[in-house]
Amino acid sequence: MTSLSCMADMWLFDALDEKEKADVRRLFQRPEYLKNEYLFNEGEPASSVFIVTKGRVKLIKTSEDGREIVLGYLTANQLFGEEVLFDESRRSFAAVAAEDTRLCACYKSSFETLLAQNSQLSLKVIKSLGDKIRRITEQLADVAIYDTRSSLCRTLARLAKEHGRETSDGMKLNFRLTHDDLGALVGASRVMITNVMRSLKLAGIVKDDIDHRLVISRWFLNEPLPEETPVTPGSPGNCECFQLR
Repeated sequence: MTSLSCMADMWLFDALDEKEKADVRRLFQRPEYLKNEYLFNEGEPASSVFIVTKGRVKLIKTSEDGREIVLGYLTANQLFGEEVLFDESRRSFAAVAAEDTRLCACYKSSFETLLAQNSQLSLKVIKSLGDKIRRITEQLADVAIYDTRSSLCRTLARLAKEHGRETSDGMKLNFRLTHDDLGALVGASRVMITNVMRSLKLAGIVKDDIDHRLVISRWFLNEPLPEETPVTPGSPGNCECFQLR
């Protein structure tokens, strides 16, 4: 997950000047949620990108037998869902406030209205998109694949240990996960996840069972995992979202 000190620092707005960033900041809303209140449900249209400015958000998926599977947590300064501004995707899992929580949110409808009203700003956003695509292309080098592979291995191992069932081939997850789901969990594109999953299957680390649930090999779960690089949160600086009490 990306860590930011202000929504306006998102890569999408890199080409904007301060006046244009001020226009964008006026789009942001600051919804608040009480503990155990849902931010969104699995399967509903994805309509916003947000940063957690206070509290903690739990990401959950419901298994076929109705059990709640905890996929992970979002904490202060973490950005989530920037891709929803450009597609018609649906949430592949639900999010619920693990404690009283406040967000800084940019809603897709407001963003589209701003772009329609300001052609110069739209051109700069398109430039940022082009730069992002170029950087992603460059990052398809071995180091980027290695980082995604390490993150995905840690995630799969944790889910297998927490929500797996013993089989003859290893630990079988009690629920299905798509490549989009895995990409959202580790902060990678679906294409990158597909490439990494192919390599994990060739290495015998992961396989698809007959019902399309992932099975994580026993020998892999017994191996020491690569250490995770800690993410240092950005400083809140002058962002008013973080100054609110």
